Amino acid sequence: MKSVRIDLDQKLLAAAAAVMGTSTSNATINEALRRIVVHERQLRHLEKLAATALFTLPRPEVVVVDG
Repeated sequence: MKSVRIDLDQKLLAAAAAVMGTSTSNATINEALRRIVVHERQLRHLEKLAATALFTLPRPEVVVVDG
Protein backbone atom coordinates (compact mmCIF):
# COMPACT_ATOMS: atom_id res chain seq x y z
CA MET A 1 0.00 0.00 0.00
CA LYS A 2 1.00 3.57 -0.52
CA SER A 3 2.19 5.53 2.50
CA VAL A 4 0.69 8.97 3.02
CA ARG A 5 1.72 11.53 5.59
CA ILE A 6 -1.22 13.48 7.01
CA ASP A 7 -1.88 15.56 10.10
CA LEU A 8 -4.64 14.10 12.25
CA ASP A 9 -6.66 15.44 15.12
CA GLN A 10 -5.28 13.16 17.85
CA LYS A 11 -8.32 13.54 20.11
CA LEU A 12 -10.65 12.62 17.25
CA LEU A 13 -8.43 9.68 16.31
CA ALA A 14 -8.46 8.43 19.92
CA ALA A 15 -12.25 8.82 20.13
CA ALA A 16 -12.70 6.90 16.87
CA ALA A 17 -10.37 4.14 18.08
CA ALA A 18 -12.38 3.84 21.30
CA VAL A 19 -15.66 3.61 19.39
CA MET A 20 -14.35 1.05 16.90
CA GLY A 21 -12.17 -0.90 19.31
CA THR A 22 -9.03 -0.49 17.21
CA SER A 23 -5.57 -0.36 18.75
CA THR A 24 -3.44 1.45 16.17
CA SER A 25 -3.81 4.61 14.12
CA ASN A 26 -3.50 2.61 10.93
CA ALA A 27 -6.24 0.18 11.98
CA THR A 28 -8.48 3.05 13.10
CA ILE A 29 -8.16 4.96 9.84
CA ASN A 30 -8.65 1.87 7.68
CA GLU A 31 -11.70 0.80 9.71
CA ALA A 32 -13.17 4.30 9.50
CA LEU A 33 -12.70 4.35 5.73
CA ARG A 34 -14.23 0.88 5.42
CA ARG A 35 -17.27 1.93 7.47
CA ILE A 36 -17.78 5.06 5.36
CA VAL A 37 -17.74 3.02 2.16
CA VAL A 38 -20.16 0.42 3.58
CA HIS A 39 -22.46 3.14 4.91
CA GLU A 40 -22.57 5.02 1.61
CA ARG A 41 -23.21 1.83 -0.37
CA GLN A 42 -26.07 0.91 1.97
CA LEU A 43 -27.50 4.41 1.66
CA ARG A 44 -27.44 4.22 -2.15
CA HIS A 45 -29.14 0.81 -2.10
CA LEU A 46 -31.82 2.07 0.30
CA GLU A 47 -32.44 5.12 -1.88
CA LYS A 48 -32.89 2.90 -4.95
CA LEU A 49 -35.16 0.54 -3.01
CA ALA A 50 -37.28 3.41 -1.70
CA ALA A 51 -37.62 4.95 -5.15
CA THR A 52 -38.70 1.61 -6.61
CA ALA A 53 -41.05 0.75 -3.75
CA LEU A 54 -42.95 4.03 -4.00
CA PHE A 55 -43.92 3.26 -7.57
CA THR A 56 -44.86 -0.37 -6.98
CA LEU A 57 -47.18 -0.01 -3.99
CA PRO A 58 -50.76 -1.02 -4.71
CA ARG A 59 -53.26 1.79 -4.73
CA PRO A 60 -55.62 1.77 -1.74
CA GLU A 61 -59.15 0.59 -2.38
CA VAL A 62 -61.90 3.09 -1.66
CA VAL A 63 -65.13 1.65 -0.26
CA VAL A 64 -68.28 3.80 -0.29
CA VAL A 65 -70.96 2.83 2.22
CA ASP A 66 -74.54 4.04 1.69
CA GLY A 67 -76.10 5.01 4.85
